Amino acid sequence: MSSTERRLPALLGACLLAACGGGGSGGPDLASPGQPGVGAGTVDTSNDPPLRTAQADLDAALHCTPFENPDKPPVLLIHGTTVTGTEQYTAFYTPQLVSRGFDVCIVTYPDRGLIDQQISAEYVVNALRSIHGETGRKVAMIGHSQGASMPRWALRFFPSARDAVADFVLIAGPNHGTIVSLPAALGEQLFDLTGLGSLPIGLVPEAIYQFAPGSDFVAAVNSGDETPGDVDYTSLYTLFDELVQPAAPVPTAALDFDQDNPRVANILLQDVCPGHPAEHFSIGTTDTLTFALALDAISNPGPADVARAGGASELCGLLPLDLAELAMPQRAADLLTIVASTVGNGPPDPHLAAGEPPLMDYAQAAGD
Repeated sequence: MSSTERRLPALLGACLLAACGGGGSGGPDLASPGQPGVGAGTVDTSNDPPLRTAQADLDAALHCTPFENPDKPPVLLIHGTTVTGTEQYTAFYTPQLVSRGFDVCIVTYPDRGLIDQQISAEYVVNALRSIHGETGRKVAMIGHSQGASMPRWALRFFPSARDAVADFVLIAGPNHGTIVSLPAALGEQLFDLTGLGSLPIGLVPEAIYQFAPGSDFVAAVNSGDETPGDVDYTSLYTLFDELVQPAAPVPTAALDFDQDNPRVANILLQDVCPGHPAEHFSIGTTDTLTFALALDAISNPGPADVARAGGASELCGLLPLDLAELAMPQRAADLLTIVASTVGNGPPDPHLAAGEPPLMDYAQAAGD
């Protein structure tokens, strides 16, 4: 049995946790949008730092359903570490949102999120510029794990990104870092799933250093205003998160914690539904309570509101997993297609480093 064949069960398990889907006939059609600024909106990038990534690479990473629902904000989905955007969001979030009349875009940043998060954030900046420029509408972002915390870099340092966003739903985001030990707890769970195997002693992927509570990245992104721009922020998190901790008494996922900011909602799922079983992977992929709160946030003015979303009596009656959606035969076929594609592409570049990447020049002062 080859090493690729031995990795198939692990990859299949990872995809199941990440709600993998594929581009089969059962899912919405995703295509690359037009160029930024060519459409209904005007994108002012004059106050943004320069992007270091080639424009062709940035554009190739974004795929959208047709923009045909002007009454709703287009939704940008941002994946977590170790998966791609297609793997995480095709099976559940994309069809659920499309069925409710939303235009949906998925961005995939490089090497399953193991690269310097400052570079990954450029993919979010470009996605926001492109969607806002083509539609003239402000965007609703939904992100999980790194896909929740890393886009805050885009909002913190790129005015064009702040101008393009109406709502940001952060799901299990390590916004102030995580106290989970490094690299033992993260490495064994994350790297084996991507086929990296054992790593050289003393070397860790660049992005992992940036999850530490004392990292320069965390200090810079939280400097000044934690919730910049005219954006409504909803942070959703769970007590049972095995990777993003602490969840209490001061949750690392929260923004402007206990500051009564009317543009911010920090919601612990177990405060809504005691004993709710969501953990790190399910909260960002198939958890129906999380989806209901995210949907409320992007469908209404202001951040998510538990009472407006149905209250505990309705929300806690939801099944924690939409089994009918995941059990569809087409979804099973799509899953296998994605697994085969993932294996065929080989493991990602791990971007191993002996320490945290230095802050970009434009962020140096914020990291002090």
